[in-house]
Amino acid sequence: MISKRTGICTLTLTIACITAPVAAQNVDNQAIDQYQQQLERLDKLNFHPNLLPLILRHSDYLELTPQQMDAFISWRNTNAKAMFATMNEIIRKRIAFREAALSPGVSGTELRQMQQEIFTLHQKVLDYKLSCRENIHNTFTEQNWDDFFVVLAEEGYAIPENSTGAGVIGQLQ
Repeated sequence: MISKRTGICTLTLTIACITAPVAAQNVDNQAIDQYQQQLERLDKLNFHPNLLPLILRHSDYLELTPQQMDAFISWRNTNAKAMFATMNEIIRKRIAFREAALSPGVSGTELRQMQQEIFTLHQKVLDYKLSCRENIHNTFTEQNWDDFFVVLAEEGYAIPENSTGAGVIGQLQ
């Protein structure tokens, strides 16, 4: 049985996903903000940072070319809805797990199976994030990386030592 809170949470997230204008081909700051807000709400579900919203929000500072913007927006249009749906499924399954864990009629084996399903979904989200990361690696120039490290630092991210665009490009080759 799904609790009232689970239903409201799922409905809210579904509406947010459906109404997000992920099909826009031009830079729409409202769409980027919506995308960022959705990711922030769901961010506690994964370990990999959400880089694409930062890139889109700071596209002017990063001096992205139209081709680079197309690559990022194309990735978002192709993957964002499915990634959000997977994250929402994690939320639903985590809530169901917590409810089941309190039920004396649910065995430890059943709880392990439920937890394994959640782990599988987390792996799927990580696969989306790694795909986005690869798209960034394939799209950024050395100068984009240098500028992006500045953005990341301003946003409070820990920057690996000796992080430079040249270093990233060298590691990718």
